Amino acid sequence: MNHQQFRGLWIVAAVLVTASAYGAAAVKTVSEHRAVDAAAQVELINAAGRIEVQGWDKPELEVSGTLGAEAERLEITQNGVRSTVRVVGKGIAGIHFGWGDAVATHLVVKMPKGGSLKAQVTSTDLRIQGLLGNQELQTVSGDITTAAAAETRISTVSGDLHLDAAPTARLTQLSTVSGDATVTGGAGEFSFQSVSGDAHLKMGLLNRVNLKSVSGDLDATLGLSGDGRLEAETVSGDVQVSFAGALPPADYEVSSLSGDLSTCQGRKATQEGYGPGSRLVFREGAATARVRIDTKSGDVTLCSR
Repeated sequence: MNHQQFRGLWIVAAVLVTASAYGAAAVKTVSEHRAVDAAAQVELINAAGRIEVQGWDKPELEVSGTLGAEAERLEITQNGVRSTVRVVGKGIAGIHFGWGDAVATHLVVKMPKGGSLKAQVTSTDLRIQGLLGNQELQTVSGDITTAAAAETRISTVSGDLHLDAAPTARLTQLSTVSGDATVTGGAGEFSFQSVSGDAHLKMGLLNRVNLKSVSGDLDATLGLSGDGRLEAETVSGDVQVSFAGALPPADYEVSSLSGDLSTCQGRKATQEGYGPGSRLVFREGAATARVRIDTKSGDVTLCSR
């Protein structure tokens, strides 16, 4: 081995040792406990990492895990029933000091299961389970996986959404940009808006449904109450709506500017006489509910299961 080769190997070894030492030093272990109300309101503020939230029976807030290289400290503040858990960064925006997942923030937050949760996070994946209170979640560049039992409001940008809602979740409002959504369960009022993402929705009995999508397909299975209202609209996306059981008694109006319309019952659409597009209008039973579906460039399929 000549001098140049030896010198090159020495430099590589030095870099690897430095990276390893830096990664080990950058990770900070945290373990914090706070007494809170059984109906506590907890807010999470974080950037870069992963947070798991678990509901438990104790009137206590526990935050444990590790802080990554870009985190300076964990800060918990309390004001009445509200507790804010914040990962404070080092204040140098746009510069990444990490060496991979080894220095990413990973927190486990345990809170009273009857409490409510609010989260505003960036580049962070959220996983939530065991909570009975309301949830209000906002992420940029991160996935959300949650089980909900009460009012739920979720907004994601560049991240997938997985929601399992209980029948007690009477109000659900979802918004996604550049991400797919998978939803099961829920009841009452449900709204969903998406830009550039597909949605697979298998919901419970609803009385108000509003679905909107731009550049994404909608596949929804649901039950509609006797006086329910369903409105679905897409721009450049297909829509498939399936009802549990027979078609509910309702007035149906389905239209498309550039797409095929079909029902599993064999009803035929009619072409608009004054321009492009097709329309399907019919009444089922006593028509106490209303269903309206419109797509600018996409097919519509209406079925019962």
